[in-house]
Amino acid sequence: MKNEPISKLMTTNIVVAHQFHNFSQVMRLFTEFPVHHLPVVDGQDRLVGIISSNDMVKAFKRMLIAGETIQSLDQLDQQINLTEIMTPNPVTLAPSDPVGKAIELFAQKKFQALPIVEHGKVVGIVSIKDVVEFFHLRG
Repeated sequence: MKNEPISKLMTTNIVVAHQFHNFSQVMRLFTEFPVHHLPVVDGQDRLVGIISSNDMVKAFKRMLIAGETIQSLDQLDQQINLTEIMTPNPVTLAPSDPVGKAIELFAQKKFQALPIVEHGKVVGIVSIKDVVEFFHLRG
């Protein structure tokens, strides 16, 4: 099963953030869709980063710890830049890469999700949860 291509378990109906989105737009994506990680793409839909819901919470928390009073979403949008809190140039997999490669990366790098890229475009995402469900269903 570890030799199966990652395409067998990756999520293909993906939600992405754009690098020009502001904090509140990305937060809205996290609240409207059942995701915890968003690939971040540029104007040509090329992957430039990945952001997690935890990254968003940490950015918000840093402001609170610094003693800043948050008055509005506009303030958050002005003070928190998406490109500063995302992980730039994330490690990726190709759809043909084996599931075992994802398992190794999850174990070694402590990643929670990996974008799947083909011909420079994001075609999917795979999470630890996807891998666990894959092995559970295959028994």
